[in-house]
Amino acid sequence: MPYPSLPHTLSTPRTRLIRPDTAIAEQLRQALLGSYALHAPFLAWAKPDWTLEEVRESLQLSASEFLDPAAEKRFFVLQPGGEAVIGCIGLRPGNDEYEVGYWANQAFSGHGLMREALIALLDAVDSAVWLTTDIDNKASQRLAERAGFKAAGSTLTELDPSTPRPLYRRAPAKRPAAPNPLA
Repeated sequence: MPYPSLPHTLSTPRTRLIRPDTAIAEQLRQALLGSYALHAPFLAWAKPDWTLEEVRESLQLSASEFLDPAAEKRFFVLQPGGEAVIGCIGLRPGNDEYEVGYWANQAFSGHGLMREALIALLDAVDSAVWLTTDIDNKASQRLAERAGFKAAGSTLTELDPSTPRPLYRRAPAKRPAAPNPLA
């Protein structure tokens, strides 16, 4: 299936979503370092000691993945002026739908900013979206539900094939019908 073209940027009243750009490397590094304790129990890639060079390399790789139709597409959620990274939302295409993943900067958690950004991005994608969460990550489950996802059972994953993980699905955003010029 050809996937919809994804926006280069997207703005909401309190956030701005951008594609990977090495210009945000220091802000991203600060978000990762400041959120390690929040991420470590749930995200295999979390670590306490990101260097600026590692973050730049990660951003460069993420930018190149926009050229690969099968690769994950990451959007970084910023404050409108770009002062800080609020979080990240990744979309991975597969089977006519997307799988989404996200993480939040601990300094911005609990203010609805990731929900606002997630809804805006998923509304721009005219496909169903799936999400799995860690069984113990209640904050991620609440965010999914507040962003319009519905529980859809559980699944086993490659990371931990022995523990079922909650599975959520969000239907494509309903688009208003185009006006009929003959009416």
